[in-house]
Amino acid sequence: MTIQQTSKRLAQESSKTQKAREKLRRHWSDLEKKITAEALQEKTEEIHRWIARHAHLRIHLKNKNISLFDENQNAAKISQRVKVIAKKLSDDMQRVIGAIRFDD
Repeated sequence: MTIQQTSKRLAQESSKTQKAREKLRRHWSDLEKKITAEALQEKTEEIHRWIARHAHLRIHLKNKNISLFDENQNAAKISQRVKVIAKKLSDDMQRVIGAIRFDD
């Protein structure tokens, strides 16, 4: 099925939708015109200046004893919800074990 055949099957757009679509096209076109090599360079320099201005607020991680991945040496605490589920599973398993022993 070609594009022409599919477009024949679609309902015609309302004038309000056409105006909105054209407004978006103009807006995107205006934005694309503003993105230039000079504008990107200017924004890059602005970001570098901001980073330099706020350098004194940085935390030097080399001086800190921070380990994001400690191979589960310090596991996270178990949540209350997980504790409840684990307790229920344990109780259920005890009942199953008891039932198996009773049948023997």
